[in-house]
Amino acid sequence: MRLTGVELVRVELAFAHEIGTAAGVHRARPVLYVRVVAGESEGWGECAALGDATAVDPALDEVEELAVDRGVPRLCEASAARRGELPRAAEVPQLFGSAPADRMLAAAFEMAVADAELRDVGHSLATSLGTGPGFEALPVGAVVGIPPGRDLDALLDQVTDAVSAGATRLRMKIEPGWELEPVRQVRSAHPDLVIQVDANGSFRDTDEDVAVLAALAGYGVLCVEQPLPPADLVALAQLARKLPVPVCLDESLTTPRRVVDALRNEACAMACLKPGRLGGVRATRRAHAACAEAGVPAFVGGFFETGLGRASNLALAARLSQDATGLVSDLGDPAGYLSVDPCGYPPVVDGWVRVPDEPGVGKAPDAGILDRLEARRRWFPATYT
Repeated sequence: MRLTGVELVRVELAFAHEIGTAAGVHRARPVLYVRVVAGESEGWGECAALGDATAVDPALDEVEELAVDRGVPRLCEASAARRGELPRAAEVPQLFGSAPADRMLAAAFEMAVADAELRDVGHSLATSLGTGPGFEALPVGAVVGIPPGRDLDALLDQVTDAVSAGATRLRMKIEPGWELEPVRQVRSAHPDLVIQVDANGSFRDTDEDVAVLAALAGYGVLCVEQPLPPADLVALAQLARKLPVPVCLDESLTTPRRVVDALRNEACAMACLKPGRLGGVRATRRAHAACAEAGVPAFVGGFFETGLGRASNLALAARLSQDATGLVSDLGDPAGYLSVDPCGYPPVVDGWVRVPDEPGVGKAPDAGILDRLEARRRWFPATYT
């Protein structure tokens, strides 16, 4: 496929309701799409970066600027070196560095090129990954944030909505002072629900915090996710030996190598793998292989994607589930947390969602919705000398 050009499409979305975490409150969801045009074929990718930066993830503005200055030029240069032929999706991550913004870009550009390739040959992402029978559908999990004013009634309403929509596993956001009582009330209202708590690195390795986290075991939580700041794997390993509830890592797992380091330090009993943070589908498969070899179950986490990015995660989760038994991933319908999803997503039925089998990664953004939302579109033609 001969590269014609690349388009960057920025659209401003809103969350259906604000999502509070220990790291901050998400109120808006700006999204950057990468559209690659190659002759008669085109492919779309979605950048996972959120509007605000975190301790380990860059803000979308930073990634978008890098997409203009580095992402588009490097893809065009790589095509020029191939006499105009678009690089294969497997080659795209090699065009980027190892910094957080580079990994976000690598994942988005890899997705766009893969989408173009798959549409050209008429295959789905799941098929291209070698997903076999028995993994045509997966159970979905849901995430609930810390409600405004720490309103317990609002929390219970959100949990009930998630359960009614079919969620079989719930990730609850917690922080110091918002942990035992909300978990107790959710457990009382939903005795059979699988609950894991996500602290986003907000606790410290003090006797008081360790006692609070240990008390969560009394409510049958599956794990406590990222209890301490992400950088110190030794401290996380020490905490894991103290707690009666398993530790899951998320923000600490920034690269496949970092995943290996966490496993060697025995810093986690479970892993949340996020393709956007790790650098794409192939990087996530390498990270997952390390988890499987260590006997550590993993799940695919999300960044509140639109339907395109979530469809990619869905196909990847199906393949990872085939490779090794894992945990329920964050695969709920984006319509549950976004005011508008420009792409659409397969329906969740009785807690299960079917893996897309149409050509490509997922549904491309609807042009009419993008126009209505006044998306900003920038076209960069490929030039060859």
